[in-house]
Amino acid sequence: MPRSEALRPERRADSTRAWLDAAGRLPQGSARLDISRGQQIRAGEAPDATPAQRRAAARARRQMIRENLRLVVCIAKPYIARIQQSSALEFADLLQAGSIGLIRAVEKFDPSLGYSFSTYASWWIRQAIRREIEATDGCIRLSARLHQLKLKLHFAPPGLSSSQMAEYLGLDQRQWQELQAGLTAARVESLDRPIEAGSDRIALGDCIAAPPDLSLHELELRDAAQRLRRQAPADLAVLERLAGGESQSQVARSLGISRQALHRRLERSTKRLRLIDPGARELLAELA
Repeated sequence: MPRSEALRPERRADSTRAWLDAAGRLPQGSARLDISRGQQIRAGEAPDATPAQRRAAARARRQMIRENLRLVVCIAKPYIARIQQSSALEFADLLQAGSIGLIRAVEKFDPSLGYSFSTYASWWIRQAIRREIEATDGCIRLSARLHQLKLKLHFAPPGLSSSQMAEYLGLDQRQWQELQAGLTAARVESLDRPIEAGSDRIALGDCIAAPPDLSLHELELRDAAQRLRRQAPADLAVLERLAGGESQSQVARSLGISRQALHRRLERSTKRLRLIDPGARELLAELA
């Protein structure tokens, strides 16, 4: 492995730490400033806004984003335990998604409605983070309702029994069982997922043993035989009878044809099977 690739996770962790340190040093806004800057942004977006108002709106937008980056960190932290179950996301991805939600909140904030910006931005940040997790949560996509129940299940109080958990989620026992079955079916593990083995890290696929007493060659032959049995059962049946120890005379007699006719039929069957499945050449050689 190149040294640059080996250092990539450490570099990303360092960049995340640098981003958190920079966000912590930024000045924190106030409700009064949020309302004032929200009004500036609204004035700069008006059709009759002057160039000075547009510049002031852009400056106010940047300041609101910088002053509320700590809110992104506070909302993203509770999701760390969840993303640790999957290697698809890191904390930096949550910070990025949350920052996009913050930008969207700044663009949509209307001070005239009377609510605080932190309340409004929290909703947008949380939605952006949840959508990011849902988009990369697994190979099998769940419905929006299942995702909401899964999130609520993740933040459920510890130590609840099955009936208490169903009551907490607002489900009856049948719906609770269906939810468990759906979440279990959607759980997919990658064979390339690294696992700890003492001081080493190995892929999960390397820990899975092959079926006993079956070499790779035998498995390939068995797969080829199953494909041919589905696509050309009559042709393969004749070859299997010959491979099983029957002579050509016995097979020809049971089919009511001569040995010469059987020989021509075998040639046609072999050619046909090779056309159906070019990968079955070794199987045909074994049966010949």
